[in-house]
Amino acid sequence: MASARFLRYLAPNVITLASMIFGLVSLWSSHRGNYPLAGWLIIYAVLTDRMDGVVARAVKGTSELGMQLDSFADFLNFGIAPAYLVLTFLSGRRDLPYHEGGWEHTLLFVACGGYMLCAVFRLARYNVLSDDQIPTKIFFGFPTTLSGGMLVIWMLLLMKYDPSVAPFGGSRLFGDSLVTPVWAWKYLPIAVAVMGYLMASRLPMPKVGMTKNKAVSAFLMTLILVGYICGFAMRYPELCFWMPTAWSIMFLFWGQASAKWRAMYPPPLFPKKSIEQPRIRPQGDLEDLVLDESAASGTALATAKPASASASASASAAGTAVDGVAAKPE
Repeated sequence: MASARFLRYLAPNVITLASMIFGLVSLWSSHRGNYPLAGWLIIYAVLTDRMDGVVARAVKGTSELGMQLDSFADFLNFGIAPAYLVLTFLSGRRDLPYHEGGWEHTLLFVACGGYMLCAVFRLARYNVLSDDQIPTKIFFGFPTTLSGGMLVIWMLLLMKYDPSVAPFGGSRLFGDSLVTPVWAWKYLPIAVAVMGYLMASRLPMPKVGMTKNKAVSAFLMTLILVGYICGFAMRYPELCFWMPTAWSIMFLFWGQASAKWRAMYPPPLFPKKSIEQPRIRPQGDLEDLVLDESAASGTALATAKPASASASASASAAGTAVDGVAAKPE
């Protein structure tokens, strides 16, 4: 039974740890200049990020450890890896103003660094919420998985039609005549900054889920299946980019147009009232608890000794009285 319980909790965490390996190899690929591989590995992390949650709920292996591991994996895969991919790719292009040092290069660093900080801010904001404060049907701000995945899939699409990048990702579904313009790369840091803002914002956005309409649910499942096949096969970013993009644009505007969603606000980040007593570090709190228990035990023993003595004296007196009564003549 113990081994079965161990495996039940181990299964989703292994998937989470594997996704962190994808993020690490993506960083290494970006450093080596293999940018398509770096992008596809981030897409791998997007796909496995969904799988670990499904497995955890299926085997009832949800745990606090798994939630913390998932948060660290999201920061690496969708906070650091996409920012480093954009930074290395744009700064390595000699036909772009980001190659040599200057204010353009500084702005590129600011955009990528700001994106990374927005990702860690969003994850930290989610981690401090209690279970009853976490909304179940809505996001406040773009999730890191969506932001990182959409940014990378657009990069893969632009790289596929860039003549300076070696061919990858299967045949060109949009035709060989389509070429990525240079201005698309010049304005990419603006898109990075916008995605960072959307992560840190409080804009409401519904979560993806199945509906009561079977036809719509079947359509969504088909799109998700196609995305998984193309993503793991590292083929056809043309089929993968439009679904998250359309979903984001549609529900971003819908969330702002709906009075119901606009009326919803996330919980505050900081307590509204000041804490009267300062918080104690867990180690110190544990030591105080041990000392309190020891003091309580000593007090209990000290109290118990006089009580025992009193009880013994009472018992002796009672015994003497009984003997006296028994000795009296009738």
